[in-house]
Amino acid sequence: MNMPSSRAPFGSRSLLAAAIGAVLALSSVQASEAAQSAAVSQQERMQSAQLYASPSQVKLIQQKLRADGRKPGEDGQWDEATQREVRDYQKAHGLAPTGQLDTSLLSALDIGDVLEGQSDTGHFLDGLLRPDGKSSAASTSERGTPIYVSPVHVAQIQHLLREQGFYKGAEDGLWGEDTAAAANQYRMKKGLEASSGLDVALLRAMNAEKAPVPKLAPGATARSGGVPLQAGPTALRALQKELSAQGIEPGSIDGEWGQNTQNAVREFQRKHELETTGTLTLPTLAALGIDIAYGRGDGTFKAREAADRSKESTPDSMATTEDDR
Repeated sequence: MNMPSSRAPFGSRSLLAAAIGAVLALSSVQASEAAQSAAVSQQERMQSAQLYASPSQVKLIQQKLRADGRKPGEDGQWDEATQREVRDYQKAHGLAPTGQLDTSLLSALDIGDVLEGQSDTGHFLDGLLRPDGKSSAASTSERGTPIYVSPVHVAQIQHLLREQGFYKGAEDGLWGEDTAAAANQYRMKKGLEASSGLDVALLRAMNAEKAPVPKLAPGATARSGGVPLQAGPTALRALQKELSAQGIEPGSIDGEWGQNTQNAVREFQRKHELETTGTLTLPTLAALGIDIAYGRGDGTFKAREAADRSKESTPDSMATTEDDR
């Protein structure tokens, strides 16, 4: 007597295995897409916290280029013609040909020096801290142009970090994990808030070192892209608190650039007749009392918080200090 077999026919087992494989493959794809989406979301948040030059400030740069005999594009727009002229200008001056609005370009055009420690010029981005044009002078749909730290200045940062024993890698103008980790060690030493990006507080602290830096790093001048210049979480919290103190609610005071904060910035710009970009332009920070050149506002934010707590004031209040006048 033949007993019935408990095993499924070969064809059934093949179909079952194929089904399981398909499910596992789908799960793997979904996990990969989720991870990629999270990474993109984080990258977008980092990019949106980037500092911008307003259209009128871009126009200032274009005027400087025209005075040098060049032909940038439409006023106030970082279009292909402007990028092409900027790239040629950078090549002619031995800079990394990024085509971006970067810190080396600002220094070369005498708009604002960054990390010029050996020369006591006192021009730390000051050319971009002047007031914007009125909002009627530029389209409110323009976001402005993002500002980057040039590869040459990144290499100079690496040099300064190496000199202080924080960095052992190449001075190549690339902002990688080793450079970011070394920068955070430096921030800890200076009492600055940690960040994975490159923010104005780090640049300002290094500029204040007045230490000699190599003018041009060979490995950096060959690079084609800079590093986004970030506002930094401390400056963002200061901005959020200043907005709240003026009755423009940015949402949570958390040092993150979210939709509520962006909407509040746009409303502040509109009320104060600044170019309504909805982005973090330098004059917007200056109008809020956040002076990135000398550290007022964002540099004293923690001290102000402590003072507020000691007075048992409301979280959104901001006492006027002698430094604010």
